[in-house]
Amino acid sequence: MHQGARASTLAVLSMAVAGLGLIGCGISEPPSFDPMAVQKQERAASKDYPDSPMVSLPTTLIDLATQPSGAVDESQYETPRGVIGRHTRLRRSDRSTTGRSITEDLVKRMTLQDIIQRSVIYSAEVRVSGFDPAIAKTRVLEAEARFDPTFFTNAKYEHQDVPFAGQAIQNPLTPSATEVLNVERGEVYTFEPGVKQLLPSGGEASLSYQFQYNYLLPRRFVLNPYWDNQLKLQLTQPLFRNGGYEINQARVTIARNDTRVSILDFRKTLEENIAELEKDYWQSQEAEQEVLIQDGLLKQTRLTARILFDQSILGGAVSRVQTSQAQASIRSREAVLVRARARLRDISDDIKKRMNDPEFPIAGEAVIMPFDVPVEQKIEFSVRDQVDTALSNRLELGQQQLRIDDAFIALKVAQNNLLPKVDLTTSITLEALNTNEGGTFHNEWEKDGHVGWSMGIALEMPIGNREARAIVRRAELQRLQAMEQYRNLVAQVTLDVTTAIREVKTSWNEISARRQARFAQADQLSALEQRRENGEALAPTFVQLLLDAQERLADAEREEALAVASYEVAIARLERSKGTLLRYNNVLLAEDKFMGMGK
Repeated sequence: MHQGARASTLAVLSMAVAGLGLIGCGISEPPSFDPMAVQKQERAASKDYPDSPMVSLPTTLIDLATQPSGAVDESQYETPRGVIGRHTRLRRSDRSTTGRSITEDLVKRMTLQDIIQRSVIYSAEVRVSGFDPAIAKTRVLEAEARFDPTFFTNAKYEHQDVPFAGQAIQNPLTPSATEVLNVERGEVYTFEPGVKQLLPSGGEASLSYQFQYNYLLPRRFVLNPYWDNQLKLQLTQPLFRNGGYEINQARVTIARNDTRVSILDFRKTLEENIAELEKDYWQSQEAEQEVLIQDGLLKQTRLTARILFDQSILGGAVSRVQTSQAQASIRSREAVLVRARARLRDISDDIKKRMNDPEFPIAGEAVIMPFDVPVEQKIEFSVRDQVDTALSNRLELGQQQLRIDDAFIALKVAQNNLLPKVDLTTSITLEALNTNEGGTFHNEWEKDGHVGWSMGIALEMPIGNREARAIVRRAELQRLQAMEQYRNLVAQVTLDVTTAIREVKTSWNEISARRQARFAQADQLSALEQRRENGEALAPTFVQLLLDAQERLADAEREEALAVASYEVAIARLERSKGTLLRYNNVLLAEDKFMGMGK
């Protein structure tokens, strides 16, 4: 019996250890990270990146007035054929001075809606931010898991070898016989499986069943060895501190609020990405106009230079001064055109980066350019309606409301910690004894089970309770701080809306002023061209006046295009300041209905 019980208990312990080992073996290794696989697409696309050639720096000035006609590269005064996305590539002589033209086979025209939709799907920044809500949801599960039931097992072996100074004891089998007890030896095997659970009220309940095998020498009881089985039900419940559903659900509630905050952070990243895409899109439209304007200016300057060159060859009243004026203007405007073309590609690369569409790698040859045309339509706004919309939809206000809620929960928990710690403990035990396990179990449930119970109260109260009071004061101040921050955000949102509305109106009025300026500059240039066509001498002063007029007209056209693009960007900025940019671009988040922002 003794050896069998030992073997049985050791077998149970072995299975418990083996089970723990199996649980650990069931955890799979996470997949390895291969940075080269991530870099593969951009590495492949960058092999044939369409870069502009780097020309040699000049060492001498071409003298147009003294060189024979056959020695002058007249192609630099011809109208270039490399207009963006509409004609053929520039010739070699043109590319050497103004960089590589963006031709139709390189251009990919896209609507703003298409770009935004692709960015929502593929944007790396949005995808990175999208992990935060999922991570936050796991923290909700962590907080809720505190209330999950837990299986536990206690296994214990105890060898007793207790010396005595000598004690006469009665033999339980022969009451008339006594013997001297010098050493008491024994072996006790205990195995107790059970389940325990933290309750939503803050208490803890446990239910366990204990098997205990006892073998004692010398015999002191009639039953030796014997089994002692106990069914235990225990409950501990805090009555004041740490007690109550609201206090014990604080972690779960705060974790859920943090999840909502992370969802709003995700929305913020999405809004920022879309806002930058809209800005890039209309700046790209303006940049394309600038390239066309600078290209047209260069054509005019080359045409003027050719007229001067032809007259100098024919012996007209054109000196080296006039031809040098034209040559300087050509080179200066070529440099501006180089920079304008580079800016157009820079904006395209930023759009590709924000889209992150595998079809358009950043290092790829394609150039993203706008398909949509700016809508020149005046939009009237009611400041009150726009502010009301913003106060109901701005994500920052929703986030701050959640933080105020967290601060209130923290204050309630801190106030609860001021209370004394009073715990009620109760237990009920069903117990039976027998010489074998089967008999013990039978006695416990059918014949001779003994029920015992207990109840107790434990009290604990720090003297002075200074720590808890300090925590309460800190929680009160943090809540007041969060509420004050909300007021500050309301003011900031109102400022953002009013500033955005003013920018929309200013940009619209600027378009009108810039357009009038363009008309005036075009009229001035037309008057100068008429004077030239009527035979006015091409004196250096008149030539410079003509070149300056050409440049001022180009500047006026560029400023008008910039004003039109600024108007479109200002409208998008207003939508963002109201918190409606996603809806404005037909982007909907399924989580929006759970936010309840501003309400």
